[in-house]
Amino acid sequence: MNIGEIKDTKGGEIRFRLVEDWSELYLDGQSVHFASPVVFTGRVTATGEVFLVRGTVATDIETTCARCLSPVRVSIKADVDERFRMASHAGGTGSASDREDENDDWRQEDVQEFRGLTIQLDDVVLENLLVSLPIKVLCQEGCRGLCPQCGKDLNVGECDCTIDDINPRMAKLGQLLNGED
Repeated sequence: MNIGEIKDTKGGEIRFRLVEDWSELYLDGQSVHFASPVVFTGRVTATGEVFLVRGTVATDIETTCARCLSPVRVSIKADVDERFRMASHAGGTGSASDREDENDDWRQEDVQEFRGLTIQLDDVVLENLLVSLPIKVLCQEGCRGLCPQCGKDLNVGECDCTIDDINPRMAKLGQLLNGED
């Protein structure tokens, strides 16, 4: 995002709509495929030395259900609210304006640096998308998953496995109650 036209204009604003085609991402050994372009719509506002980037990022991802491993398409939408400062201003000069900035509603560690007239937004977009991903993706709310013995998808139908829900610590008591020795 080139901020050249608002660099010296306090209150200056650039509205934008960025569209990127990302292919695939690997998170904790699981593949996440971007099924649609990543669309970031928002604005950059110059507030003096700090540039506020606010907007919304949206995309669709394809991944696998955490229970039955069937493919799932999930729509993700995240709000972005980030602050950037040109690298030449990042350290501060100790001037009165720097001390005033310390009292602003943002803290120094919340501000990211950039060099030149271009703010790179890829990392910001990716970070906000990752935070918005559901912890556990399911194909449907009542997904029954796979049979732990034969691996059949229980959403498709029942399997012929017999599941013994007997606690092994209580098996001897069960034998006594049934009259077994």
